[in-house]
Amino acid sequence: MNSSSPPVFQEEREQILQAVAMFEGLVEANPQDCQSLEILKEAYQRLGLSEETLRTAQKLGAAYQELGQLSLAMLEWEGVLQLAPGNLEVIAALSDLQRRLQGEPVPQNGGEPQGVGSDLAAGGGGAQSVARPERSVLMETARTLSPESSSGVDAGVPRAAAVLPDGNEALAKFLTQHRLLDADLIASTLEWVQSANARVSPHQCAVSLLGELAKRGAADMETLLCGILDRSKCAYIPLECYEVDRQVVKMLPESLTLGRLIVPFDLMSRTLMVATPNPLDAAGRQAAQQMLDYHIQWHLASPVAITKVLEEVYRISK
Repeated sequence: MNSSSPPVFQEEREQILQAVAMFEGLVEANPQDCQSLEILKEAYQRLGLSEETLRTAQKLGAAYQELGQLSLAMLEWEGVLQLAPGNLEVIAALSDLQRRLQGEPVPQNGGEPQGVGSDLAAGGGGAQSVARPERSVLMETARTLSPESSSGVDAGVPRAAAVLPDGNEALAKFLTQHRLLDADLIASTLEWVQSANARVSPHQCAVSLLGELAKRGAADMETLLCGILDRSKCAYIPLECYEVDRQVVKMLPESLTLGRLIVPFDLMSRTLMVATPNPLDAAGRQAAQQMLDYHIQWHLASPVAITKVLEEVYRISK
């Protein structure tokens, strides 16, 4: 990302704001949820909200540091320092982390500097625009899932091991937070889905957390979809009633369509309409946006309908 974000269309802005509301809730429930903090930071950048981006980057650096992920904390604090140059608290945090990474003794008062969790925006002063850090979740996802890289994946390596987290964990947290289903059932189903997707062979559809919850009788699919729609305000598409052009589907690589159940289903002018069973799969959504030079409209759809489309497009036998 350069000195300014690309223009955001009104509909896309509304979608980003909806995502912000969801992930702010997740972070409030778990301040050390680094994945949600990353997504929030990216969303604030996209909206051009400099102070919110800076504050979230600061929280992310502190969370990485508290979790002992020092290399990631170092990269995050360096990004914060670019936005708030000369901030003594950030400089002190970086100095402390460097000593730890090099195995040097840390002074007794050299842990997390006092006030490192405070708002750094006041100290930064001059951040009028927000630059995308080099370690961007979006760019890393795009590189990982690009057609060139996905075509070179060894067929003997499980496909799920070659991509970033698929958003099922974020969806599970969302379902739990809004008490749509029993928390223990969600957790056990999530564990099973993650294990199943790690074993999915190439050219086969990934397993959907939503679909598996419905199969286990936790709730019928319509109830689950309505619960997500009511709380996320995401658009819905009855994909089973839609005639999908297979060439439109193939505008994205299999690592996204089959691996994350993300399905482009219609193209109108410069707007591409895409269906997903998981509106919280931020990494997949951002990877799709990075690969395509179109304005994307995202729609929630039944995982059963999505899987059926993919099986027909790629001629996959059940």
